Amino acid sequence: MTNRTLASAPDLTGIRLAHRALTGDIERLSALVEDIAASGRPVPGAWARSIAAYVHRYNVGVRHHHDNEDAILWPVIAAAVEQALTDGSFIEGLSPEGVADLASLTEDHTALDPLQDACDWAATLFGEDPERHAHRLADALAAQRTALVRHIAAEERELFPVITRHVTAEAYATAEARIRAATPIEHAPWLRAWLLSFATTDDLRVLTPGGATSAMADTVFRVYAEHEVEVFGPVS
Repeated sequence: MTNRTLASAPDLTGIRLAHRALTGDIERLSALVEDIAASGRPVPGAWARSIAAYVHRYNVGVRHHHDNEDAILWPVIAAAVEQALTDGSFIEGLSPEGVADLASLTEDHTALDPLQDACDWAATLFGEDPERHAHRLADALAAQRTALVRHIAAEERELFPVITRHVTAEAYATAEARIRAATPIEHAPWLRAWLLSFATTDDLRVLTPGGATSAMADTVFRVYAEHEVEVFGPVS
């Protein structure tokens, strides 16, 4: 496996995009609510409810990503690491504690669960009474942001080189397909549009070959874009 060509290495476009969306949105949600809390400005009920709904949907995305890493992707990586250690092909310079790293990252996921629960609860309260609960939601988002950004940085630093060197493209693509299939049906349209809103032109070339779209897809993206504008305002 150490001599695999670059073309046969797993394509990490999807997971890099997911990480960009996860970190990008926790940053802007945290900044938005911190500004609301610090300014004390009045928040119309419709805006508060839109923010609360966005936080809830965002956290569905976080849980989906982490639950399926634990259940689907981590076993694939662990098997590849164990095989490489057994046959002596593990790349020198990479962490030989690959399986231990997976355990540590799973512990991070577990530690993030109560932070996400606190965010969801604070968002619900904020949606009902934003003036009273803005600081609660700001604090919950800040705590989740700190833990999540640190976790994702560690994951990319420790695991991406292992995936690229030792997991086959076929095994990785199969895992990605299983993760996509496990997306909750009721949240799948919003989550897909949300992810693609963070995609670069190069990402889109990989993820939507030929630029294929449909009337249904256009409608889904429009609904997400409308929700995004309700929460964050129009892009300047």
